Parts: sequence; structure tokens; C-alpha cells
Amino acid sequence: CKDNLEGISSLSRFLDETLNRNPDRAAPYVGASAFAHKGGLHVAALERSTDSYQHVDPGKVGNQLRVLISELSGRQNIVGKINKLDLDMSGRDDGYVAERALVILNRVKKLESMGYTFEGADASVELMILHSTQGYCPPFQVLDYTAQVYDTNVDSASRVMAKMEKHGNTHGNSGEDAMGVIPSSLARATVKVRVLDDPNHDDDEDFLEVLEVSEGDGPIDALANALKKALAPSHPELLNLQLIDYKVRILDPESATRAATRVMIEFEDVESHRKWTTVSVDRNIISASLNALVDGFEYALKEVVASCVIDDYDNKFEGMVP
Repeated sequence: CKDNLEGISSLSRFLDETLNRNPDRAAPYVGASAFAHKGGLHVAALERSTDSYQHVDPGKVGNQLRVLISELSGRQNIVGKINKLDLDMSGRDDGYVAERALVILNRVKKLESMGYTFEGADASVELMILHSTQGYCPPFQVLDYTAQVYDTNVDSASRVMAKMEKHGNTHGNSGEDAMGVIPSSLARATVKVRVLDDPNHDDDEDFLEVLEVSEGDGPIDALANALKKALAPSHPELLNLQLIDYKVRILDPESATRAATRVMIEFEDVESHRKWTTVSVDRNIISASLNALVDGFEYALKEVVASCVIDDYDNKFEGMVP
């Protein structure tokens, strides 16, 4: 058994999938948070000795160390993320990296005071770091978008009952059968993006503006479909992208319909089975959802982005006080 311990985490995930249950993130050794560290003191200590807060190497049980980012984080948390991204910092001393990390950390804390949470959204943190790095630019830019919803029957109770009667499900069956007949309103979204004209990224001078329209089950689904439709010709890697979770939380319910909304979206590359999560906050739930979608699509392409200048990110944090 000792020789096969490296496979225990993958075995645990296999069992969860087979039993169709959500993985326990806090499970000892095999959970996603089993080797997660958030406090700045913890991360600083781990940089010096991995045994300081871990009694076993995560790799021996097929898991990995995770550094979480939150308002409790220290500068070393961000430095660890920068090192993990293997960014080109040639010619930069440790002081420069520490200064950049402090600026990013202050931005994280400011965003969390607005309702963001980055503990479960590592992808959004990594994109924030990339956007502050010279030489990086996003692989696409959303220029504008619209979303429309069409519905002829606004009485949801009667609409659901009529649909259930049409499908012969009049006994109020619960579970997947009942959910399958709940009707959704027709939504149509339009997205205009700017991408490289050359899909092979051989020419970084020419850009192409693409306008696409798509329909879906609700405005967010329609936006996701339109965004993928607009980007797939230039970035076929996105055809493997799948949205697997969508969470919404109201941050200030006392504001009623004006309440700020936090949206977290989890993505998966169906080919590599790599997963990541993005987050966004806005008083417009559609805007918050689109921002999270854009971050998720960009993160999927971060390994193949060209060295281009769609937007000026070189000095994005200039002038910000650490």
C-alpha cells in the first residue's frame, strides 16, 4: 500500500464521481483544502521550510499545496503565486517583486471589502497578477454586449403546471424528472469582441472585431454561448471548455433589488480535466456574470496568449500606492 499512496487522492475523486457526490474539500490528505494555507505567517514559514506547517509532503498522497488569497494574506502569499506562475522577472530584484506583490495584495483587500472573495477563485487572482506583468495582454477584449429575455407567460406557477401537464407529470415528481420539465424563458445575447486576425498568432499587429449572436436558457447561458461562438474560430481550445458550476450570493439584502451580487463560476477543460473558478461582483447580476465568464475564458487561454497590445496593461498598477 505504501508504494501506491500517490494514487489515493485520484482514487478518492474517482469514488466521488462514481457515487455522484460532491467531494469533501476538507477531507484529510485527499481534500482540496487539506494542504491549503491562507495566513501570511504560515506561507512565509512554508517558503523557508515546508515541514513547518505540514507533517507530510502533499505529493506523497497525490495532493498539492495551495496558497489561498484573502484579506488575511500577507505579501508572501502573492510572491508565492508569482513564483508559481513562473513569470519572466529577469533583471528584476527581490525588492521589485515584493513591491508588486504588495500593490496586488492591497488591491485584493480593497476588492474583498467590496464583496469579492478570492479563497476559492485562484484563477481571478492569477489573472490579476498577469495583468500587472509587462509583456502580457489578454487574448481578447469584449467591446460590448446585450442580453434580451423573451417570455409570453410571466405567471411562473401556472407556466410550470402547464408544462408538467403537457409532459404527463401531474403528480409533482421530485428530482431530475420534475426539474427536466420546468420551462425556461428564451434568451438571446449579442457579444462583440476584438481578437487577433491571425489564429496562429504569427502576426501581432492585426486585430479583428467579431460580432456573434446566440440563444440560451436564460441570459447568462446565452452570453456564454455567444462568447464561445465569437472566440472559438481564433481559439479552438475553448471548444473543450465547459461551465460546471454557477453560484450567486446577495451581499446586501437590505438593498432589495439594488443589492450587490457576487457571482462565482467554475470551469473545466473536458480534455485535461483541469478546473478553475473566477469571481466578480456587481449590482447588475448580468454584468457580474459576464465579468466572471470573461475571466474564465481568458484563464483557459493564458498559456497560449500572444505577445500583443490589445489594451495597455504594462502600467496598469502605476500610480497606485502600496
